[in-house]
Amino acid sequence: MIKASVISIGSEIMRGRIDDSNSTYISRWLNKLGIKVQWRLNISDNINDIIEALEVVKNSNIIILTGGLGPTDDDCTREGLSKFLNKDFIFNENIWRSIENLFKKRDIKIPESNKKQAFIMPGGEFLKNRIGTAPGIFYKENNKVYILLPGPPVENQLMINNYLFGKFKDNGLIEGNIISRVLRVYNIGESELADFLAVVKSPCDLGYYFSQDGWIELHISKYSINNDNTLSEVDNTLNDIVQILNNNNIFYTEDKDISFLLLNLLKEKKMKISFAESITGGNISGEFTKNAGASEVLLGGIITYSNEVKIKLLDVKKETLNKFGAVSKECAKEMAIGLKKQFDSDISISITGIAGPTGGSEEKPIGLVYFGFIINDQIFIKKEIFFGNRLRIIKKCITFALIEVYKNLYKKSN
Repeated sequence: MIKASVISIGSEIMRGRIDDSNSTYISRWLNKLGIKVQWRLNISDNINDIIEALEVVKNSNIIILTGGLGPTDDDCTREGLSKFLNKDFIFNENIWRSIENLFKKRDIKIPESNKKQAFIMPGGEFLKNRIGTAPGIFYKENNKVYILLPGPPVENQLMINNYLFGKFKDNGLIEGNIISRVLRVYNIGESELADFLAVVKSPCDLGYYFSQDGWIELHISKYSINNDNTLSEVDNTLNDIVQILNNNNIFYTEDKDISFLLLNLLKEKKMKISFAESITGGNISGEFTKNAGASEVLLGGIITYSNEVKIKLLDVKKETLNKFGAVSKECAKEMAIGLKKQFDSDISISITGIAGPTGGSEEKPIGLVYFGFIINDQIFIKKEIFFGNRLRIIKKCITFALIEVYKNLYKKSN
């Protein structure tokens, strides 16, 4: 199996100021091609660190360096690779002209420092950068491939998708592929899910990946080189897992956002939805409207963060707030009823709770959330206590609310 390593270069990454999303994207892309990722390293913009990292990964067939291709002195990826390979980089006039033209289109005077972006080792190939000044580099020596990619993710991903697959194919780097299926499994931990699936006997690999948005990404995969049985082995394993999940009432979906799945289910049923948000502050509406076509089913939302607005816009009674408080099943119910009056939607959802880090008590701890649902004139209230920091609690609120509606409608469809 061909092995690859990814070296992500950037002092900002090492200081924790930005996340290394490039390595994650590249690793997933390589995995789809049946290329095993052997090492992932984060290092600073430092020539000695680059050389040391290249020494660590020298046994990989493919070595991808991302970041450090800019024009400033601290962008030294080219220099680090040049010293490691003991090769001098040479200036390429054609690339320099393309960089000049990019600046001219933007009506900006080109700094002399950008010339360093037009240097390449003899025998190397430039990878065109359509939206930035830093071209990538593809270099092959003694059956080993070195690839330099720019750091900005949008440039990085565009270059990978437009050029790298063809380069890999032309150079015989793609032998087989990974056949895989992915499920999103909700409201369960990785270890608990693994315990449920321990009885599965399969030649496939099972991978459990926790998402910060509140689900387990379950991968069922197997590497294949012209193996006609691989697809059926993966699908049979998937069917065994689905049966276990169903038997244990564990909620799962295909690998798509729950907001997207719910949106399409509402379209199919020709139903409208609306939200009254306190703890989530408009985020559930935002999660829903990130999907194209949301206007077909979403009538609107109201952010009722204060008690005054709950009273004014949703007709929540002062007596209810005084007696039970804003975070209560009584308030959630009245919020949902008031929302139904405002929009007359088929589905009305209210959310009120305590996200923290302050405001909790022994009686009403941080993470306590009440949900009010009205679905086709049927009212029901849900109470949950979520754990985590403020943002995690808010994300869990969003996911929980959408799942409850999806499960309710999906059951009635089947």
